[in-house]
Amino acid sequence: MTRLGTFFRRSRFFLATKLGVPIAAPAFRLLARTWRRTDPPAEALAEAFAAPRLIAVTFHGMLLTLIAFRQLVFDADRRMCVMLSPSLDGRLAAAALGYLGIDPVFGTVRSRSVAGSLEFIRRIRAGSIGIIAADGPRGPCGVAKRGCIKIAAAADAHIVLAATSAHRAIPLGSWDRARLPIPFTRIGLSTRLLPPPAVGDEDRMLPEVQDAMVDLAQSTGSPVLPRLPRELRRP
Repeated sequence: MTRLGTFFRRSRFFLATKLGVPIAAPAFRLLARTWRRTDPPAEALAEAFAAPRLIAVTFHGMLLTLIAFRQLVFDADRRMCVMLSPSLDGRLAAAALGYLGIDPVFGTVRSRSVAGSLEFIRRIRAGSIGIIAADGPRGPCGVAKRGCIKIAAAADAHIVLAATSAHRAIPLGSWDRARLPIPFTRIGLSTRLLPPPAVGDEDRMLPEVQDAMVDLAQSTGSPVLPRLPRELRRP
């Protein structure tokens, strides 16, 4: 990228952070208040929040809707954290999450492995609930990767698989098939709790995570997953 291109990109980032986020974040909170939530059973929530260390694993296209359920975490007197890259896009997302009461944690540059996630793991061990997109940050959409399991093992954390869906939503045209729910629509959340994985257990556990996420997504009627046979979505 040329110096001029870098200048314009940084200028757009500055304007988005200083002007766009302060306008968009309150608007999102107002929109989210109109959504009619269908929460998981109280027993399932109580079991998940009883875990001293917990990671919520979802698909990238469901992150926007999952944030709407953040009050469940706050009511349990827990905090939420999300690991982001220290890029301009990551810092923009961090500014938006801060307005929503979610703590951004920056990973090490060019590293999304356990070594690049030490602060994120420390937060989880301290009691915050970490949020990870199993198929992020670049996909393929709906295909879980080993990173979420590795981090859960390093943090000795339970995994709560979380799939969301919106009855009526606007496609955003992104690779992750994300959708923005329209006002007053119904949104749902389905969860499944898994025990802390052992270090080195990624290969054995990954198909279980993949299949469970697909089952949860289908149970909520989520349109995020591509319409492919399940065997093609297996890692």
